[in-house]
Amino acid sequence: MLKIETKSFEIEIDGDRGCFEHKHLGDEVGGGLWFEGKELIDYDGVYSLPKEVAAKLKELGYKLPDGCCDEES
Repeated sequence: MLKIETKSFEIEIDGDRGCFEHKHLGDEVGGGLWFEGKELIDYDGVYSLPKEVAAKLKELGYKLPDGCCDEES
C-alpha cells in the first residue's frame, strides 16, 4: 500500500483502489479512487478532485480524466 501526504490531504493507493481524506475535515472532503494501471478511471465523494490530490497523482505519473479537477494543465 502506498501512503502519501500533501499539505492538507492523506492519500492511500492499494493496487486498483485508493482513497483520500482531508487532514482536518476528514471524509467531509474525501473519497474513493479507482484505477486501471496508471489511469484514474473513477472517483467519488467530491464533485471534483481537490487540487492537491490531483497534483500529487499527476506527480506520481497517473493520468487523470478530463474535467476531474479544478487544476487542468
